[in-house]
Amino acid sequence: MLSPHRCKARRLLALSLACWALSGHAQQRITADEAVALALSQPHVRQELDAGVGHARSEVLAARTWSNPELELLEERDRSAPGGDGRETSVVLSQEIELGGRRGLRIDAAELGIRAAEVTARYERARLRGEVLRAYSRAVAAETLRDSWQRSATGLATLADIAGHRHQAGDLSGYESRRIAQASAQAEADAALADTEARAARAHLVGWIGKAALTAELDTTPPLPALPTVSAETGSAELEVLQARREHAAAQARAERRLALPLNIGVGTKRVEEAGISDNVMIVELGVPLPLFDRNQAARARAAADSQLAEARYQRALLQTEGRRAAALAEAAQLSESARTLLRFAVPEAARLTTIARNSFAEGELDLVGLLDAHQAETDVIQQALDQQSRALEALLELQLLSPLDPDVPNPTHLKE
Repeated sequence: MLSPHRCKARRLLALSLACWALSGHAQQRITADEAVALALSQPHVRQELDAGVGHARSEVLAARTWSNPELELLEERDRSAPGGDGRETSVVLSQEIELGGRRGLRIDAAELGIRAAEVTARYERARLRGEVLRAYSRAVAAETLRDSWQRSATGLATLADIAGHRHQAGDLSGYESRRIAQASAQAEADAALADTEARAARAHLVGWIGKAALTAELDTTPPLPALPTVSAETGSAELEVLQARREHAAAQARAERRLALPLNIGVGTKRVEEAGISDNVMIVELGVPLPLFDRNQAARARAAADSQLAEARYQRALLQTEGRRAAALAEAAQLSESARTLLRFAVPEAARLTTIARNSFAEGELDLVGLLDAHQAETDVIQQALDQQSRALEALLELQLLSPLDPDVPNPTHLKE
């Protein structure tokens, strides 16, 4: 038999192990802001966003770098010379120099390419924030709908048992008893489907923020970003990107239109040895290509086409931005308020009415139609609220891309209601 002290020690050890297990397996809570931060902190995401800027910087480096000089060593022997040993040795160092100003314009265009790449990276970061928020919101919505179907299935299963007893007691018709059993089976099937969709939504979120999302606790209400303050004169993230690309393409077209004169200048020495006499001669070389066939026509035409395309895309976006912004603003404002009203008032009221309907049916005060109608009404209002919340989120995310980029704030999601 164990002593009281050993029993007490074992109880303390078991309590310590239980506390350790609970602390180790406690669900981590991840908010929408934290999900966005986790997604953007992934190494592959940072590499993807930085790759474009790195490529643009390499273009500047290539435009600024001179071509390598060429060192030429040439030795010629002449056996027919007097004495049978004539020899000429030449050493020439040559460098290609481009005149005409095209090189400077190419450097300017490459530097504008860096700006275009940086603006594009900020735009892509904002777009990725939107994708993560969509994934987070879909996961929350899917789990909310799953929980609703599970509650409905559990309640209907209980009522099916009650209906069976009432039918045996002669208080309920066989049709009504079987109809409730059928509704219970349908609710269980809907709950199973909703659970599958919730798991798929979680798996999609895991693809953005990692395995921490598998067991993490999410916000019970899908968050909505705040409405940005915009006006007709306000720029947009899309326009900033298109404007930067437009300027880059125009600068490249100017550089290709500029006439260039590449010169190959060489300086060296030649040593002549013949019949025991040697002499050194200075060599100056000048090479100029004759632009008879290739006058940079292809590069000029390609750069002009790229510039026209960039200009056309900018002008089209400029015309469409104001209308798209007004439509997104109106839709986001209306649907956000409607979804919040449904989630705060209509959904809780529908849940209370369903509870009243179940109790009333169990006590014989409500018929079958009223009971099923209450269950269907609760599911419908939850689905309606989640659909409106999803559409409001889409409008808000589009509106954010139609608002100016903020280069100083890496993660401006403002998700508080």
